[in-house]
Amino acid sequence: MHLPHHFLSDSIEAAVIIIVASIFIRVVGRLFKRLEHGKSAHSQRRITLYRLLTSVVRYVTDFVVVVMVLARFHVQTTSLIAGAGIFGLAISFGAQGFVQDVVTGMFLLYEDQFGVGDYVTFPALNLSGLVQEVGIRITRLTGSTGETVIIPNRLILEVKNHSRGTLSVTVPIPVDAGEDPKTVQRALEEAVDTAQSQVPGASLAGITAFTSGTISWSITAPATLSTQSHVDHWIRQCVVESFYRHSIRFAGTGKGLASNGTNTVSS
Repeated sequence: MHLPHHFLSDSIEAAVIIIVASIFIRVVGRLFKRLEHGKSAHSQRRITLYRLLTSVVRYVTDFVVVVMVLARFHVQTTSLIAGAGIFGLAISFGAQGFVQDVVTGMFLLYEDQFGVGDYVTFPALNLSGLVQEVGIRITRLTGSTGETVIIPNRLILEVKNHSRGTLSVTVPIPVDAGEDPKTVQRALEEAVDTAQSQVPGASLAGITAFTSGTISWSITAPATLSTQSHVDHWIRQCVVESFYRHSIRFAGTGKGLASNGTNTVSS
């Protein structure tokens, strides 16, 4: 008659432990979420760190809850804890992959290979996307079509980070072959001077190609993955305004950048 009573009491205590742990995880998660948005020169690394800490707190709390609940039901947990902690537990259940995920995740953060907000490619997995989260076990990406991709950290063998370093944006400018090259050069130099107000480092590369009716000039400028579109558009706008002032004709249309003009981006 006493067994059901003890069992009911133990069950209530176990439920209270689980509820308190759930509230704790939620409160810590919200706290770290607020801290993510603090003003910092290293905001990207800050976001990555707090999201990893959220993951660590969740895993550690879950382990502690399991041990406490087992203790409520009089299961011996001393040997479990003394063995090797959570890593020893994982190995004892054959989850070596879990340990590999955790170790790799720690190295990814320590070496700062990529962070939240970076656009990366994992060549071995043939995957590219925007990093949502670097967790203690998994990394989340937003794919090219908006889908969420979850990757165990142990599968990340090589990383191409497109958000770090400088890209070179090249804007081709097709000019009617009948225009005076000196006038064109002067107009393009004025365009470059104007463009540098928003794109420091922009420069005139000169004539890059010519055909029977077209002479192609180009302007280059440094950019990042997130700014390359703005750099390209701003340079084109400056060129159009300068050509309009100097009455210079573009090849093909006579009054605008050629419809088949493209820009090339190289690392």
